[in-house]
Amino acid sequence: MTTSPQTEAPLQITAISLPLDQYGHAGAPTEWWWHIGTLHAVDGREFGFEINATGYSTPNGAPTVGFTQLAITDVANQTRYQAVTVVDPLPADWAQYDAGKPWYVSLSGPDGAGAITMMQLGGNPLDMAVAVAFSNAADGTQCQINLQLRQQGAPLLVWGTGVEEVDPTGTTPVTKNNFYYSLTRLAATGAIVLGDEVIAVSGLTWMDHEYGAFPAGTPGRPDTWLLQDVQLDNGIHLSNFTEFGQVPQDGEPMKSHATVLLPGGKSVFIPTTTTPHGPVYTSAKGVDYFLKIHVELDTTRVVGYDVPSSLTVTSLCPDQLFLDGPSADVYEGVCHCEAHFDSNLINAGISQRVQGTAWVEQNLGNGTAGR
Repeated sequence: MTTSPQTEAPLQITAISLPLDQYGHAGAPTEWWWHIGTLHAVDGREFGFEINATGYSTPNGAPTVGFTQLAITDVANQTRYQAVTVVDPLPADWAQYDAGKPWYVSLSGPDGAGAITMMQLGGNPLDMAVAVAFSNAADGTQCQINLQLRQQGAPLLVWGTGVEEVDPTGTTPVTKNNFYYSLTRLAATGAIVLGDEVIAVSGLTWMDHEYGAFPAGTPGRPDTWLLQDVQLDNGIHLSNFTEFGQVPQDGEPMKSHATVLLPGGKSVFIPTTTTPHGPVYTSAKGVDYFLKIHVELDTTRVVGYDVPSSLTVTSLCPDQLFLDGPSADVYEGVCHCEAHFDSNLINAGISQRVQGTAWVEQNLGNGTAGR
């Protein structure tokens, strides 16, 4: 691919070159653009949202099947609106692979179900207009999300570099490696629609772009994991995830790692310990999802920076499931975060406890994990 003359000069960052890598990647077995975050109305109402457009293939090769995941959580009314839509076959033009043209992603199911459109705003592919429409799976309520998103600052590079080898048998960079970056400072304005109600919203939101080979679990162990994305009010942003194959149990620590985006724009990868806690939300399939997750961070790797020593993420609505028929459901939803900073790391003006917004993902299988 070549850099579009209409866009800004790419920012070279280890394995990720932006805005070039915002585009699709030919030959990548998987590709995801995933928007999440917290939005606020003028009257203070709080909403979580998710917009996920994905293409994937089995076995490795260019993506041939897609799906969308769309959700809005109305925190005040403790109501979840969601839909999962499979797109088979995946249209060849579902995403823009030519960086000489304006960036876009466009995906929907039969008759426009679960429709997502993401389009470049102006000359920068990191500024986006995102529009989605879906019918709530539970009761048919018609829902929309319409946002303008403008990135501010550096991206978060997962693993500190944006790349991790996950399939040694791969013969190209995108079949051997998983590439992953996040835009964690997207200034969002727009509106959501819930039935007849149109609500103007704004917030600071988050986008993941993940592509290449997808990490595989350990043979004989389930493909399970917990993930938390955190935006603290003091500007520290981080993404924490547990190792594949661990089945969470209430109060039992799990090995994990976090990528922390430091104030200067550098991403660092540090060991953590993640402990799930009750209460739990039990799905119709008998899976327990934890509504509180505590994370301890190894701050010895980032001496001299204001990085939290621990944080607690709490779900703001018990039922935040994506329901996927006979397949495994996934718990993904809006949370509150409280972080603790050790006193010796505190600069003047930063309190020892800092609040923030967060997002949680719990992929625990179908009917056995977490029990």
